[in-house]
Amino acid sequence: MSRRFLRWAGPCAAAMLLLSMSPLPARETQPPYSFGHALPPQLASAPVLELPAVDAARELAADARAMDAQRAANGAAEKRLRVAVGQAVTASSTRDGVWAELADGSRLWRLVVHSPNATDLRFGFSRFELPAGATLHVIDEGRHRYDGAYGAADRTPDGQLWLAPIAGSELALELHVPAGATLAHDALVLSTVGTGYRNVDAADGTQLFGAGPSGTCNIDVVCALGDDYRDEIRAVAKFYFQSGGTYLCTGTLVNNTAQDLKPYFLTANHCISTQSEATSMSLIWNYQSPTCDQHGGGSTAQTQSGGATLRAHRADVDVALVELNSLPPTAYQVYYAGWDASGITPAGSIGIHHPSGWVKAITEDDNGLTTMNSCIGSGGTSSHWRTGSPYAQGTTEGGSSGSAIFVPAGDASGHQNLILGTLSGGSAACSGSVPNAGYDCYGKFSVAWQGASAATRLRDWLDPASTGATTLPGIDPAAGPDDRIFVDGFEP
Repeated sequence: MSRRFLRWAGPCAAAMLLLSMSPLPARETQPPYSFGHALPPQLASAPVLELPAVDAARELAADARAMDAQRAANGAAEKRLRVAVGQAVTASSTRDGVWAELADGSRLWRLVVHSPNATDLRFGFSRFELPAGATLHVIDEGRHRYDGAYGAADRTPDGQLWLAPIAGSELALELHVPAGATLAHDALVLSTVGTGYRNVDAADGTQLFGAGPSGTCNIDVVCALGDDYRDEIRAVAKFYFQSGGTYLCTGTLVNNTAQDLKPYFLTANHCISTQSEATSMSLIWNYQSPTCDQHGGGSTAQTQSGGATLRAHRADVDVALVELNSLPPTAYQVYYAGWDASGITPAGSIGIHHPSGWVKAITEDDNGLTTMNSCIGSGGTSSHWRTGSPYAQGTTEGGSSGSAIFVPAGDASGHQNLILGTLSGGSAACSGSVPNAGYDCYGKFSVAWQGASAATRLRDWLDPASTGATTLPGIDPAAGPDDRIFVDGFEP
């Protein structure tokens, strides 16, 4: 589901903060039990799960070597971004931590997790089986901020819970079980902790999950270049997932011909190619600068847990389609982007993504798209669009992988603002005397539309009634569907 990470300044301040927030379910902004009640002494010094210290220089050097090897082999590199080391642990609410019976008959459990030098921690629970009314929170070392509450509704279909990274090297897990509730044996099993090593700027309490500032040639989506794409910008989110370590990519919420708001989310196969990776997804919506050229600011409060179900993926065109296990909350005001499977070649493209996992950016290519093979060695032939060389504005970076390119507004094809492909990788970067230099390759949506089976093509999921549509406009849940459906590139 979704949650917020909040500062704590006492009960009165918390009440004022709750009243000022967007209307979300109350559980999402519920302070931890310990913030409003006196606690038994044994809970003040909960046991600590000590994890290895983070060596950021070593991890960053390993990432650089991996990228260099890809560039040497392919001339380009994928643009998913590793942000944390994956630490396998086994800690449960039955065997670890400390419990206390409280005066009101409820029970409270606490466990502290510590990884020296970590910029942030990401928790993955392989079992999350809470009774009604029980809540889990994550609390920072100074007890100034908390994350939660998480309850039974937040678990994935297979009983797991994966959180977005939370700033700090030491965090406390706090589970409150109401009086009379029965807690299963090992109701909580913490199996993975991602220990972060990239910069996280939490100085103002908003930039809590950033992976480090992006290059200065990036264009904030709030700038004028984004004016024709305000809807599409709302369809884009960054997400974390576990694949050995913790990685970050970008994806796009997409419409389908039933226009039933099924939360299909499009990204790259090299980001999500297994169900376990999809299960571990946690998303952050609407993380973007409030003013043009700020390259920062923004809030990461609008998050979504609950994971996803992998619907289709294939390596040659490097595409993956998942269905989120929960709907984005109404308050997030998301948009379901439209798409183009007709195979047209527009005069340019627009990309919307999270470079370096930082605030959302927009990229413009006015050179005209050309066809190429995959640039990241996945074997695709004529499966990708080539963009850039150079870009007119902006670039892409690590963390941009899986993001979509769109037909530009006003394109002569008439298919403006529709998805054309998803980012695999490339050489584009902010560098040198031509800051928008280099190229990228995007897996073609039109190629991904077809495939050997429903598990390897988009068509079955995005055209569930087999209408034959090859393009579809986006849909705003607040405004209702656009009932235009285009077949073979023409309005019927």
